[in-house]
Amino acid sequence: MKNKFTSACKDELGLRNCGMGHMPAEEFVKSQWQSRTKSTFFLLYRLSLAVFFTAVVINSIVVSVSTEDWAKYFIYLTHWGIMMCMGTTVLGAILVTRWYFHPEFSDKICNSEEMPRAFKIYWMMHNITLIVSICITIIYWGILHNDEMPVDANNILIHAANCMFMLIDLIIVAYPVRIWHVVQPICFGLLYCIFSVIYYLCDGTDKKGRPYIYNVLDWRTPNKAMVTVVGTIVLAIIIHVLMFFLYKFRSFLYSRWFNPKTILPTNSTINLQQGKSCDGISMVYGNDNRGFTITEKY
Repeated sequence: MKNKFTSACKDELGLRNCGMGHMPAEEFVKSQWQSRTKSTFFLLYRLSLAVFFTAVVINSIVVSVSTEDWAKYFIYLTHWGIMMCMGTTVLGAILVTRWYFHPEFSDKICNSEEMPRAFKIYWMMHNITLIVSICITIIYWGILHNDEMPVDANNILIHAANCMFMLIDLIIVAYPVRIWHVVQPICFGLLYCIFSVIYYLCDGTDKKGRPYIYNVLDWRTPNKAMVTVVGTIVLAIIIHVLMFFLYKFRSFLYSRWFNPKTILPTNSTINLQQGKSCDGISMVYGNDNRGFTITEKY
């Protein structure tokens, strides 16, 4: 058992898992739990999630405009995070919609030997969005929130619902979480950190006119700000590892309790030149294929 665990760890930490390649690529447009290659339920789920996060972003902008905070809207990590949620789910919905309605696209994906670039971009966005959403929720409710901040619908949507729905999404999807991909949300966080430094050096203020965006990221006291940065990186690493184990638990449940039906070929003795069809039917190429040739004499 120990050797098996050690071998699994070495395999996961291998250099091949640093990149954005994963096969089969169709796992990025499928649910872990669907029994058919194309799922109407998963399509509706993807579309609903995209509409939901788009509505959340629009609502947060409307609230910002109504409170005359529109000029400061884009300085907050919360809004960066919720826009990432929108972008990720919209791209996911587009990919699943193409997969569902365009057989030529789905067959191309099934027979591809390399992940399409759009899938790689989506995977990276999902990695970032998942970890950033959870970090935002923990830091906001654990450190930043005070009695002056209303617990209204908008606050719940951008500081709690984002985390909840991204966690649910991880349980539903079929693709993996890679340990090395923790670098992606960390880089996103460092990008925001650099932005906050530049914003401070340009005499930027928050919506109340204070010379910082967040009091825990006040660059007038760089030591305190750096503690926040390092602490957030550590938090992101811990969360990412937990998400990896959640993915492993999801895979365990699937292999333990979910038994997809195996479709056997009608005649295993015929050697066809064939490709994989995502509709469950083999694609046979060529006019001279023996599968279409009658050789018996009557």
